[in-house]
Amino acid sequence: MINNIKALAADIDMTLTAKGGDLPEVTIEAFQILHKHGVKLGLATGREIDEKLKNTGRNWGLGFEFDYIVGMNGGMVFDRLQNKSWQTDYLSIDEMKAILHWMLPLVDEYKIAVNAEGGGNHNAMYIGGELMESAQRHGFHFIDKTDDIDGFCEKPTFKFLFRAEPAYDHLIRSRFLEKFGDNYQIFGTYPGTVEIMHKGIDKGKGLQRYVSWNNFDMGEIIAFGDNENDDAMLKDAGWGVCLKNGSDGTKACADAVTEYDCEDGGVGHYMFDHYIKEKGWK
Repeated sequence: MINNIKALAADIDMTLTAKGGDLPEVTIEAFQILHKHGVKLGLATGREIDEKLKNTGRNWGLGFEFDYIVGMNGGMVFDRLQNKSWQTDYLSIDEMKAILHWMLPLVDEYKIAVNAEGGGNHNAMYIGGELMESAQRHGFHFIDKTDDIDGFCEKPTFKFLFRAEPAYDHLIRSRFLEKFGDNYQIFGTYPGTVEIMHKGIDKGKGLQRYVSWNNFDMGEIIAFGDNENDDAMLKDAGWGVCLKNGSDGTKACADAVTEYDCEDGGVGHYMFDHYIKEKGWK
């Protein structure tokens, strides 16, 4: 554990909250205490950074906004204090079309939901299941482009998401990596959901970029996550913590595992039991 934490980074879905859930009271209290004592609080998420995400803190009842956000799995970074932002390159339209044409036989056979995220591209194929639930949780409106690859790829985007029964996960991964493994990455973010992006992007590198803008280093950051897209961040941070409800692979990457799951405020309890109380702040 870190003696003096300068910053905390946490994934949102299934780490800070259940999908679409509120921030647990114990985590709200822990974050308010950490904020009072100058610890920088940040979100590290797969979501695109937009105004809604920038206002998450007050929407959750914290009374303040998060100091920074690592978005798009490390492909976007926002520092509120410095009002500084960075983002990676989009997938080009040609790249998008090549990927979808290659994946389409599998997508059509199993009716796999696919959507673009980022760059104002809200197109999707086979809208239903978890994709429909995600749209309802976040207030998204996906545009159905099933059987229309050219229409789907009308705007460059950061990433593709493929959502299917978890049993099809290995089929999606193996099909994709057979042709695109050299320049692109595929990783899980939730059971049955995998995402595709350019290689060289991850939450750990996004966090490193934020740290490079400030006067501390990765060894002074504690990070929380639950799934494969959090692995690099948990390894790169000074202390990486996986949620009790996290995947076995991510637990193996972490320095510690929370005693409580996300719905019961695992992050908040961990910070109280392993840092706040030891500092005498509560």
